[in-house]
Parts: sequence; C-alpha cells; structure tokens
Amino acid sequence: MTTTAPRTAPRAGTAPATPAGSTEAEWWKQPFRIFQTNIREVDSGMDVQRNVHDIVEFGCNVWLLNAGGIVSHYPSELDHQHPSPWLKDRLSGDLLKDAIEEAHKHGVRVMARCDFSKLHRDQFERHPDWFYVSPKGQRQVYNGLYSACPSGPYYQEKSLEVISEILDKYAVDAFFFNMFSMALRDYSRNYHGICQCQNCKRRFAAFSGGMALPKEETYADPAYPVWRRYTRELLDGIAGRVRQLIKSRRPDVCLLLNSNPDVTFHEINNSVDRELPLWRYHAGEVAKTSTQAHPSRPVAINCVMFWDIPYRFAAEQPGMVQLSLAQVLANGANPYAYVLGHTANQLDRKNYPAVRRMMQLHKATEGWRAGMTSAAEVLLISPTQSEEAYGDDYPAKGQAAFRGAYRALAESHLPFDVLPDTRLADAEADGRLAQYKAVVLPNAAALSDEQTALLDRYVERGGGLVATFETGAYDAQGEARAGGGVGLRSLGAARVLARRDGVKELRGSYLRVTRREDMPDLRETDVVPLDRAFLYVEQRDGATPSLAFIGPTAYGPPEKCWWEDEMETDHPGLLWRSHGKGKTAYFPWPVDTLFYGHSLMEYRSLLANAVRGVAGGVQVETDLPPTVEVTVHRQPSSGATLIHLVNGSGHQDRSYFEPATFFDRSVSLRHDQPVRRVHSAVLERDLEFEQAGGRVRFTIPRLDLLDVLVIS
Repeated sequence: MTTTAPRTAPRAGTAPATPAGSTEAEWWKQPFRIFQTNIREVDSGMDVQRNVHDIVEFGCNVWLLNAGGIVSHYPSELDHQHPSPWLKDRLSGDLLKDAIEEAHKHGVRVMARCDFSKLHRDQFERHPDWFYVSPKGQRQVYNGLYSACPSGPYYQEKSLEVISEILDKYAVDAFFFNMFSMALRDYSRNYHGICQCQNCKRRFAAFSGGMALPKEETYADPAYPVWRRYTRELLDGIAGRVRQLIKSRRPDVCLLLNSNPDVTFHEINNSVDRELPLWRYHAGEVAKTSTQAHPSRPVAINCVMFWDIPYRFAAEQPGMVQLSLAQVLANGANPYAYVLGHTANQLDRKNYPAVRRMMQLHKATEGWRAGMTSAAEVLLISPTQSEEAYGDDYPAKGQAAFRGAYRALAESHLPFDVLPDTRLADAEADGRLAQYKAVVLPNAAALSDEQTALLDRYVERGGGLVATFETGAYDAQGEARAGGGVGLRSLGAARVLARRDGVKELRGSYLRVTRREDMPDLRETDVVPLDRAFLYVEQRDGATPSLAFIGPTAYGPPEKCWWEDEMETDHPGLLWRSHGKGKTAYFPWPVDTLFYGHSLMEYRSLLANAVRGVAGGVQVETDLPPTVEVTVHRQPSSGATLIHLVNGSGHQDRSYFEPATFFDRSVSLRHDQPVRRVHSAVLERDLEFEQAGGRVRFTIPRLDLLDVLVIS
C-alpha cells in the first residue's frame, strides 16, 4: 500500500472522543485501537515514556500491558502471585502504576493483561488440586510452569482476588485474560488431552447427569459433545463472575475476552506448520461473525505481528498483517496489534509501517465508524450445529462448504454478513433477518424444527434462500429426519430418494447446463464437473429443475471417452421454487465444498447467480477483479454509507506481497437516498458521481490495499 492515511479526520459524522481516564461508562462502544506490548518479566524496568510515545505514533489509544497472573508487574500482596524480580529496576518499584500515569497523560487507556493458565512450582506443591491432570495422570509442565485447570479453585476463586487487588490499587481501564481455555496443548503444540482432575470429574458429572469424563476428543464418545458444552459454560461462568466483580467496583472498566465479555476478542496469527490453503479471509470472517452474533457488543481482533510462537522475535510478513487489519477495518471491528516485549526492543520491525498505516487510517475515519452497522443485503449462515451431526467429518463437509460459499460471495462482490446458525432465532426476533434479501445455507445440515420454520416464514414474507447439499437433513441434535426429509418446506426438494458418494460412485460425473440463465457469465460452458456426492431428490410441486445429472462417464483411455445419450438423466442439480412472496434455490450436491477445494469458476458462478436470482438483483456492481472484497456499512446518526474495498491480490499460497494497484475502476451501489458527496478517505479527495435509477455510480481513480468510500 503506497498511499498514506488521511492527514486530517473526516468531517462527516465525526463523533466526540471519550478521553482516557474519564469516568464515562462504556468508552469501548466508541471506536478504539489496541497496541499490546506482551512483556517478559525482564521488561519490568521498561521505559514507559518511550512506549507511550510509540503507541501514540502508531495511532493507537489503548495499551494492553501485562499486569498479573504468571508474573505480577506490580508489588502484589497475594501469596499466590509472583512479582517480577526486575521491578527493582524501577524507582517506584511498580510498572503498572508508572504505565497508567504516563498513558493517561497522553489520552491512552491501559488494559491490564492477566494470565491465569499457569503457576510456578511453589503453588503446585501447596495446592495440587488447582492443576491439570492428563488422561495418563501426568501434570502439564512447560518452562517450569504448571498448567492450572479452569475447573479448579485458582481460576474459580483466586483469579477474582487478583482482579480485586488491581481494581483497588490502579486506575485501569480494562482487563484481558490470556489463554482463557482448557489446557489441551502446550506451547510446543504437544497434545496432553482432556483434563481428568478431580474438579473436572466432579463438575462434569454434575453437568452431564453422571457421565464419565471423555478421555479423547472424538465424537465416537457420546460424552465428548457434552464436554464441549460443559467447557463453554464453565468459562462463560468464570468470565461472568469476573465481569460482575468489575462492574460492581468500576462500571467504566471493560472485559476483553472471547467468553462472556464486554468486548469480544479474537486473534489472527500464522503458524509454521499450518497446512495450505491458508484461509486469507480469517480476519474478515471472525469480524463478520462476531458483529452479527452479538450486534451490541464491540469486537477487537488481534493481528499478531510476529511469525509464530517459536519465532516471536521474527516479524510476520507485512502483507499478511496489513491484509488482516484491512479486513478488520472493512468489517466493523476494532484493530489490535501486538509484539513480544515492548516497542523499543524489537529486533525485526519490518511490519511497523504497515501496521501504522492501518491504525492511522482507522483513527482518521473513526468519526464515521461510531455506531457503524452493516448494510449487507446477503446473510451467510455458519453451520456450527452440523459439527455434532458430522462429528470428525465436519471440517470436510461443514467448514469447507462454509468457506466455499464465503469465497464465492466475496469474489463475486456480493456484500454479506455471517451469522452462526445458533443465532437464527435472535436475528428473527430483533428484526435483522427480515432486512436481508437473501440467506445462504452452505450445507447447514443440522437445523431444528423451529429454525426450519422461521426460515420458511422468512421466505414466505419475501426473502430469498439458497441452500446446498444436506441442508436440513438432520435436526439440531444431529438425528436424520424421517423419510429423508429436508426440513425446509420452501425448498424445491421434498426429500432425498437416494444418494451417490465418493470416487467409485461419482467420479467422472457431470451436470449439463440446461438453463443458460443459471450461469450467464460462462456461455461457452455446457457441462459442470460433479464430484464427492450427489442427492437424488423428490421435487416439490412448482419447482423448476435445472442442471441435468450425467454419469459417471468413461475417462480413460481417451479413445473411449464419450457417453451415450441414454446416460443423461432428468435428475436436477438445481431446483428453483417460489414460496409465498419469496424464492429459493437448492443444490442437492456440495457446490460450495467443491469451490473451496478446486476453485473452478463454474461453482462460483452458480452460487453467486443463485444468490442474485433469489435476491432480485445486486447491491454492488463493479469491474474490480475477484480478489477485491466489497463491504457496505451505514452510520445511522449521519446517514452516511461506507464502502470498504479490500484488495487481496497480494496473497499467493504462503506469500503476502504488496497488492497490485488498480486504476479507474467503476463502482455502482443500490442507493435510494439523495447523495451530496462521494469521498475517498485514502485518496483524500471527493469523487465525481452520478445518481439515477436507484443507484449511485462513480469511478475509483486508484486502489492499493484498501479504500474507505464515504457516501453522504
């Protein structure tokens, strides 16, 4: 990205900032930017003035700093805490005190980081019941530290003592807990298994009605999905008690966490051993999902600046960090970056400029971001309930389908939100569901009767629905529906008659394109390759079939590669159907999974066109390439519409380069309100536009990594 962030804050919709140290409650509901210095105990003597200066220069206004837990960077009086020996290097003997005082002078809030996941040996010898026990009866010890169990008294009781001590002594603005999870693996990714300590056994038996703790992570054990629910409720319970404690003392202090927080936390990182393909939409996915799962809760996404945990002193590729941060900005979350150590002792600073650009751009546009909400017209459902239905096959059948649909929408410039299927009822109750023109169900196999009914109501009232493969074939508990039913009355298929699976049954099969309007952008393509699975379905009355099934056909030697006419069938690969005022499209095969795995443009074209067909048109039209993702938001207070363009063209396999620059590209947005101004925040200029036929059209002179276009 060669352009710079705007030098001055945008004028339209600017919201007043809440000064650090203020007693005003819920400051975190305004846009903010976090910089974390994940310090070591040897850093207790760090230069707080230098670090606050650097954090302000980055454009950040929240400093996340280690406080207590494994090491206390203040003189703790609790006998289960270990104050850093290097506190002696400070005149005050108290890093947390000095840091808060200096940060607040410069309008920077301080978030206290605590890590309750591990303790020193002296605490293990005194309180062995606080700690993890493996299925082999062993403790988990790493770098001399013993892993504590969230079921035990340290997490359940003593962690609150640490929070109370910090609240009593210091004017902190927020708390964050590191490694707030069950300790299944250590930092070297060695697998230790499900904890078998007495606290876990006792609590799980009470939670499950007497079941024995599972010893392996496998859905073959019926206790395993119950244990997963147990751990979620366990961690939510601890976080809830901590949050209640904080609010009883300081309502203006927030909790950043993934479990029961004020601000939802996510981390985006790399890994030395991560398999290809890398999911380059990771930051955008978690931002979309979190902002819709809990619409009233802000989200902060940590984009790690180092390569991987074993190489914390080596910087990540700037291209990866900046692309992740661009997705964070484009999807309404708050950006967050961090380093090991502090700003002054970094040995590899090559991604500093990229992070600084993204943070400064967020700062310059924060006036438009206050109260910003998604204006996407498409909703993609994350099929989380299918995990228990599919068990160990979920990554190949559920996650791959979701990611394939995600990519198809993003590459087709269809702005969309993401919602876990568990939150469908919430979205219907608060009216959000009715605002979407189309809902996409990527192999959402497990749906309750209540969920299928609400989706049918959504279509009846005028909504569009696209579903794939086994959507609705199971109930929410993973039990197959009777008679092969698909659950959804709005779909063009009533039930599954038979199926073909796998290489032997399906390899060499095709779908003939019978309706050109189903794939209008690929007019030279008459057949679509079919693999993995195909469902023979019973059509409902009023359904319009498309894509006729062929196969399997001969594919070698070439002299024998053809098929006879009688091999072509009338079994549909796509069913369109009107239902009430709405419309549905159903693919009885894993078109989304195949797109994720193989990237054939036919799969993307079919999915995107199905969404356009049921939605009755498109929200955004552009001649930008598929590597550019488009998001659309609105700021109700000012009436402004924000379009973010995220240029992912720099990503290839494991490499993240500077993206290709695109010039003079057109953008058209469905927009009914009168427009006075179209402004590029990155180019710092107004753009010429025209408005007609319910759309506003303009040209982007230049796009590097990211632009924020404000329509007001």
